[in-house]
Amino acid sequence: MIERINENERRLDRTLSCIKNLETAISDFIANEDEIKKLNEYYGSQNWFADKDSYERGDIPKIKAGVLSEDAVWNMNEEISELISEMDLLVKRFSTEKDGDNENEIPQK
Repeated sequence: MIERINENERRLDRTLSCIKNLETAISDFIANEDEIKKLNEYYGSQNWFADKDSYERGDIPKIKAGVLSEDAVWNMNEEISELISEMDLLVKRFSTEKDGDNENEIPQK
């Protein structure tokens, strides 16, 4: 009995920690939304192409410039889409569990 209580107490503590981490991550992401929008406006713009050309010609010193790659921002947006899909599945899963239906499984990574 004591072990069962201790085990479930650990589950509660771990879950509360996960919730706190998720709340922080969501808040940080929402606070960064304007930066994401600005980055997407820059990516593929005339300025982006000019900066990329200058960097590739060596007119700009070698600096961290992953933003000038053709994949970095694209991949970031794909990751955002994947996270949104995972969160949607999570919402559906927990919503249906309240109703006693477990048909929406969260994919395990």
